[in-house]
Amino acid sequence: MTVLRVMLLVLVVGGTAVALYGVLIDTSGLRLPMIVSGLAVTGIAAGILGFSLAGSAIRLGDRGRLGRALLVAFVGGLFVLGAAGAMAGAIVLGILTAAS
Repeated sequence: MTVLRVMLLVLVVGGTAVALYGVLIDTSGLRLPMIVSGLAVTGIAAGILGFSLAGSAIRLGDRGRLGRALLVAFVGGLFVLGAAGAMAGAIVLGILTAAS
């Protein structure tokens, strides 16, 4: 695992923690912006990580490790799907934040 992937994984976990803190614990006026920023960081980091894993899947397939390539591609696809959901949530909640 490269340093970039470790940093991206830390960003995904950290952004998720910030969003969950905003949803479950925080009761101040900064609740919605905290959720939006956590979701945005999570979405961006998960998207980059997913595309990085897609590149690794291609390299593994070229080397003949088809089972591992399929597994890495599947995990990368899950990260990209999670990124799309997080970014969609951040955009919708961002619009709600700007409206209020």
